[in-house]
Amino acid sequence: MPSVNFRLLLVTDRTQTSGRSLPSLIRQAVGAGLPAIQLRERDLSTKDLLSLAQEIQAVTTPHAVPLIINDRVDLMLALNLDGVHLRSDSVPPVPVRRLIGSRRLIGISTHSAEDVRCANQGGADYVVFGPIFDTPSKRAFGSPLGLELLAEVCRQSALPVFAIGGITSDRVREVRRAGAHGVAVIGALLTHDDIGAAVRAFMQTLDA
Repeated sequence: MPSVNFRLLLVTDRTQTSGRSLPSLIRQAVGAGLPAIQLRERDLSTKDLLSLAQEIQAVTTPHAVPLIINDRVDLMLALNLDGVHLRSDSVPPVPVRRLIGSRRLIGISTHSAEDVRCANQGGADYVVFGPIFDTPSKRAFGSPLGLELLAEVCRQSALPVFAIGGITSDRVREVRRAGAHGVAVIGALLTHDDIGAAVRAFMQTLDA
């Protein structure tokens, strides 16, 4: 299985960019050292998602930054992207692994200890667990799960766990102390006036 050699994962949401172009923000973020991106724009048509993925891939490829797309195994294969991120109720990782081979990353969204246990049963490379703290973008997934449950699933998971949901650079130390391998971030990066500075703040705290 490919190694998960990053600790910060930007999860995209173009509705949170205050009208700024998502590819231009990603260009700034990658220039500041952003190590990995999950393209998560569920409402786009296949044609528009393909076009956006190609724009972002043109930024990430020269810097060898992994670009992981939500659910769309077909687009991942068509564009030769670095991986696919599966929802907890999506296709299981084992058949996806058979289809995409051993070199590409598979991440899974998880929202309970049971989800994490299932994700550990084969095929996946890492799990994203949350929401840890309250955040508007994750309220559909229920109440915040908190640091205690994060610590429990990190102890039980053989796979690296990324904390998501209300993660700011100030909270990185808390989630790392709970055992998280890294953090997946939406708003704290995309809504920031200077995304490059925000990336550097996260990386500095993650490396501390």
